[in-house]
Amino acid sequence: NLDDSPESIMLESVLEGLNEYYSQNLARETMKGMRETAFQCKHTGGIPPLGYNVDPISKRLILNEYEAETVKIIFDMYAKGYGYSPILERLHHEGRKTKSGNDFRKNSLYGILTNPKYQGIYVFNRCSAKDSNGKRNTHSYKDNEDIIAIDGGCPRIIEPEIYDAVQKRITENKHTGGKNIAKEVYLLSGKVFCVDFSFRICDCRLRF
Repeated sequence: NLDDSPESIMLESVLEGLNEYYSQNLARETMKGMRETAFQCKHTGGIPPLGYNVDPISKRLILNEYEAETVKIIFDMYAKGYGYSPILERLHHEGRKTKSGNDFRKNSLYGILTNPKYQGIYVFNRCSAKDSNGKRNTHSYKDNEDIIAIDGGCPRIIEPEIYDAVQKRITENKHTGGKNIAKEVYLLSGKVFCVDFSFRICDCRLRF
């Protein structure tokens, strides 16, 4: 039992330090093991991406033909200029589901369209770390030196030219931002945004 003595204060600090060390060391060793698995292009756990299954023997990704067809539909329509709404409408009409069996949403489409695995590149440790609430921002990526990317590490579903065309369009849509919904075009539209996000971008005014 710890009391208010100086010895107890010192012992409590030592115990807290040991607990923190154990937690940090466990995380480091776990990541080390996962990185070694990733360098072998083996699945590191969790649900595999849509279009793939995990081979029970080799632990590597293998094609799921039906799901791969769904991935091709999504990429093909987006590359041809279709937005998320018509893509979702077709997927719902054909009864196609996500890997977990749910209806597709815009976020699930974005995750598919930006996944390098579909062009045959095995990628590990790409998304940013979880925040204090345990949530991960899948739109934010780590630095290149922290990411493992192995060309040919998994089966290719999408040809590189289609994948590149999709990435180009996604990038262009990010840069256009709110100018597509603005009723008027103002100086530096799409370049300067309100600090208070409770206002629509089209309500911004530059004051000099």
